[in-house]
Amino acid sequence: MRSGIFARVTVEGSHTERATYRGGRRDPDLDRPKVDVGVVTWNTGELTSAALRRLLDTDQGCQLRLLVRDNASTDGSAGIISRVVPEAEIDAGSENLGFGAGMNRLLAKSTAPWFFILNSDAWPEPGAIRALVDTARERQGVAAVAPRVERPDGTLEHTTYPFPSVKLAALLAIRGSRIKKERAEGLLLEGAWKHDRPRSVDWAIGAALLVRRDAYLDIGGFDERFFMYVEDVDWCWRARRRGWDIWFEPSALVRHIGNASASQSYGLRRTKAYLSNTYWFFRREHGPFASAAYRAWNLVGSTRLYLTAKRAGDEPRARVWRDHMVAAVTPSSRPYVLPREDGSGS
Repeated sequence: MRSGIFARVTVEGSHTERATYRGGRRDPDLDRPKVDVGVVTWNTGELTSAALRRLLDTDQGCQLRLLVRDNASTDGSAGIISRVVPEAEIDAGSENLGFGAGMNRLLAKSTAPWFFILNSDAWPEPGAIRALVDTARERQGVAAVAPRVERPDGTLEHTTYPFPSVKLAALLAIRGSRIKKERAEGLLLEGAWKHDRPRSVDWAIGAALLVRRDAYLDIGGFDERFFMYVEDVDWCWRARRRGWDIWFEPSALVRHIGNASASQSYGLRRTKAYLSNTYWFFRREHGPFASAAYRAWNLVGSTRLYLTAKRAGDEPRARVWRDHMVAAVTPSSRPYVLPREDGSGS
């Protein structure tokens, strides 16, 4: 090899990256890992283009390739993003595939050792993606690393949860808010778990999630039967069954507006869709008897909370828990699908 030029090989998982020194000077990309960022859009052109500019105009400490799947938007999203974010590689589809299937199209195009799943209404703060990569590099058994997620005003968004179980449903139904703080924090329960320390978690929402490519190749993509909601629960469940871990890293911060696409397509049916998908997933994984017990305990708990809200005159909260009660007694023979006329389901 000629003087002044030599190569060094670094390994991330089983994927090899080559970095070079030229003229005795370090290649500036040597310590900047390659990350493909995947974003699925549906009628959020202006919002998404602004979020993506925030992403690309900050230093994430990585070499980023931006992949966008537009799910047949009618607001000109693909054109808006192409104009404002020319760096993006856009797959402008003629069909709304849903979140999971749309993201699978981008995962199939990805070649980097790391893939960052990002909602169309979210953006990472400077250095956030690098913090996630560094965490994953330190923990080779981790399939995915989730960041801390906050609303633009700094409000924490609860994004990591325990897997649904009969035991947990019974505990919540019987004890509710009387669960000891330490136990509630250990169970990742909202209100007790503050997302303030690194830790292993059961599952994390797919609004912002760094995925190791080796893990994706081992686990597979999202289950496309879930048009939206619970595809992230299912993926983390399959990761766990394959021996992988899911990790939470609070030093990485992502801002998330929340429900930009879902509020258009699902509206007030979001609770119904999420719960229906959860019950279908639970029955598939645990069978009919455990599923019946899980539904029963959830009915007990949601009824108690519904009555509490009614007595307090809190009608909005009462409606939420009434929806939970209805979902607990409604059969789920398949994942929830929106009516065809909404243009969001099939």
